[in-house]
Amino acid sequence: MDIGQDGDSQLRRSGWFCADDSARRPLRLGYDARLDGRAVIDRIARELPPKAADLIEIAAMAYAADRLAPRRADSDAADGSGWSRRLWLQIPVRVPRLWTSVTEHLTEFLGWLTHDDWTLEFRELPIGGGTLDTAQGFLFHMVPHSSSPALFSGGLDSALGLARDVREFDPIAVSVHTNNRMQGVQRHLFRQITGARTRGVHLQYHVSLQEPDRESSQRTRGLLFLAAGIGTAWALGQDCLRVFENGIGAINLPYLRSQFGPQATRSMHPRTLWLAERLASAVSGRPFRIDAPFLTCTKAEAVRSVPEISTPIAAATVSCDTGFAARVTGISHCGACTSCLLRRQALIAADQSGADAATAYRNRAPAGTDDLSAVAWQLDRLAAALAEPDPWHGLVAEFPSVLDVGPLTPAEVISLYRAYVQEWEAVGPVLGLRRHDRSAA
Repeated sequence: MDIGQDGDSQLRRSGWFCADDSARRPLRLGYDARLDGRAVIDRIARELPPKAADLIEIAAMAYAADRLAPRRADSDAADGSGWSRRLWLQIPVRVPRLWTSVTEHLTEFLGWLTHDDWTLEFRELPIGGGTLDTAQGFLFHMVPHSSSPALFSGGLDSALGLARDVREFDPIAVSVHTNNRMQGVQRHLFRQITGARTRGVHLQYHVSLQEPDRESSQRTRGLLFLAAGIGTAWALGQDCLRVFENGIGAINLPYLRSQFGPQATRSMHPRTLWLAERLASAVSGRPFRIDAPFLTCTKAEAVRSVPEISTPIAAATVSCDTGFAARVTGISHCGACTSCLLRRQALIAADQSGADAATAYRNRAPAGTDDLSAVAWQLDRLAAALAEPDPWHGLVAEFPSVLDVGPLTPAEVISLYRAYVQEWEAVGPVLGLRRHDRSAA
């Protein structure tokens, strides 16, 4: 949306937000928060349905509010006190009555992701006033309605999923990028994986903030990515979206006893996917399904399931917590954060040590780092829980958050973590893992 010279027009098209007891301020899509989907609309050669454009813009507004509202200084307290905020957000939409009817679904979804108390209000957006509106007429469709999209982040799991799709059909990959580095990695990997033999389509949304963010946790990223995928699926006449996150990364059990709830990201958690399905179904009035084929697999099992993934492609993926913000030329991975450690463990356990060796890490020897120590402590807790006569009871006692993993069954969760512990026992020494006393902090 281009903000006009008339201040009243600007405010009429803007949203508003506040955090806790702060003053309400405008939140303008197209200025304070930028959402660019023109490349997607041009590529699919059709307009986004109003509900699809609304969903993506709602997610972008929530993402902006999340990043612009800092958490309090005591947010790291062991009991989670101080983490939560009270966020009020008023959003202009094309179909206010529809979104008002599903407000409870949206606030529950956002609350689950962020552990904040959200209040959402909707008002009517002027015709043609949205960032994803277009007056362009299309003579033909470039992407067939029969194609079903999948999320593609540029990480290892999504690269495996894209390579898996290429086996069977011409894939449609939906990406969200927040900086040029992320955009470039996603484009490069898509071209390398699909090659010249496919008519696969890569659709990229761009989201950014006008001012520096004040909160780094970014817990609304899951809604932003899923909204882009669901909205694109609707534009293609589909009621299905595929995501490729392994079960260990999706569930993301805490690494320390002091780690509270959504202080561990829940972007692709099984409950997140269920909440997204419920929201999409309520909005469209038709059942919507999110297919997550790697959800019962460890990351290493996912790698083994796609043997055709090449070493250069695996090495080019970015799985680091800070990879897309890295300032070191040619190096995307720190090599020692929990995401890097899971990636490295998976590649080595899946007999893809060459891909690990070909990846540029700032720290190739993570032994003695705090994150590796946290991984070791989590593994000790998992191993002890799984050794109990009733391993599910053991897991719940050590990790109460495991109760939120439905629709996965207890048997699937037990099998998943048994495999994960066994993989680390086999490859841990390569990364300098040392098991230690479970009573550690």
